[in-house]
Amino acid sequence: MDLKSYTLEELEQYLRPLFSDPETILPVSPLRLDSYLKNPRAERSDPVLFEMHLKGEMVAYRTLLPDSLYDREGHPRRFAWLSGNWVRPDMRRRGISTRLLEMAEEQWEGRLMYTNYAPDSKALYDQTGRFRVIANREGKRFYLRSATEELLGKRLGSSKLLRTADQLINQLRELSLGRFKFQNQVPCHMEPIKGFDAKLWEMVDTLQQQSLFRRDREIFRWALENPWITQQESDPLHYHFSYRANRFENIIYHFNHPNGGSHGILWMLLHNNVLSVPYLFTENEKLHTCMTETIVRTMIDYGCTHTTIRNPELLQNMETFNKIFLSVRKMPQLIFAHDNLASLLPDHPVIHDGDGDVMFTG
Repeated sequence: MDLKSYTLEELEQYLRPLFSDPETILPVSPLRLDSYLKNPRAERSDPVLFEMHLKGEMVAYRTLLPDSLYDREGHPRRFAWLSGNWVRPDMRRRGISTRLLEMAEEQWEGRLMYTNYAPDSKALYDQTGRFRVIANREGKRFYLRSATEELLGKRLGSSKLLRTADQLINQLRELSLGRFKFQNQVPCHMEPIKGFDAKLWEMVDTLQQQSLFRRDREIFRWALENPWITQQESDPLHYHFSYRANRFENIIYHFNHPNGGSHGILWMLLHNNVLSVPYLFTENEKLHTCMTETIVRTMIDYGCTHTTIRNPELLQNMETFNKIFLSVRKMPQLIFAHDNLASLLPDHPVIHDGDGDVMFTG
């Protein structure tokens, strides 16, 4: 078996010819490739794709997303997120994922991080003993509508029955949601925006100074202009991760508190029927109440099934709406860093829900 890595500079020449063949397994979708090439924090020499080949055929791959963090002294440190990971089913449990990870470790000198979204991958990282938790973020998932087909269909194998149950429950839910009365007494003005003006960018840059990753206007423009998901009809791709959705939309609101003239930004992302909140920034904590109400209103208006919230201020306010939700369950997020990075990080770093690749996928 042969191992191969590709730098960002090599990636386009390698992948473009593969996109025209629907039978070829793609380690990176066309949308992700376009996004990778425009990553403001990537360098052309960064290794971002690692593959294992057997008799000329790819049987496994791993992708990485270059980024930057700021250490305890405030100095930038380049690293990469461990992102997509796939091994052909008949080739699993042969140590291939371990070899790909070791290759990434070597070429990035251990400057790697990951989140706990894929249990199988986490098990692999745990076995190395070289990653440690640098953040344990409490979170909760709030279910506004029934989504048992989506959540349990593959496990139970009775999608039709679950779909019928969802439809019946949600028909009744619409009646109660339509009658729900919001009790917000905090005065604030809000308006949808497509982009940030100079004053809002200045606010974001200032508030991000305490963040571990300090994502700035350049990063946010890149994410908004280069999503990894599309709503457009497209030819089917032999690709193992999401690249098309029935709905995929960034919804951004500007808030203004009239009493103090303070401002805030709430960035929501709609992926099919799921709402996420990648980022929020505010100069006045009183705006959190308005933002929370806006999240719930958006879920009602867009037919969302659930949202997951980890921002502490939003979590506290979301709990005041508990009576409107079908159920609420704990959904923590763990972020891990390689030993070569972990000792450099500040204690209790500020992390946003959109950090990592969440702002691209929801």
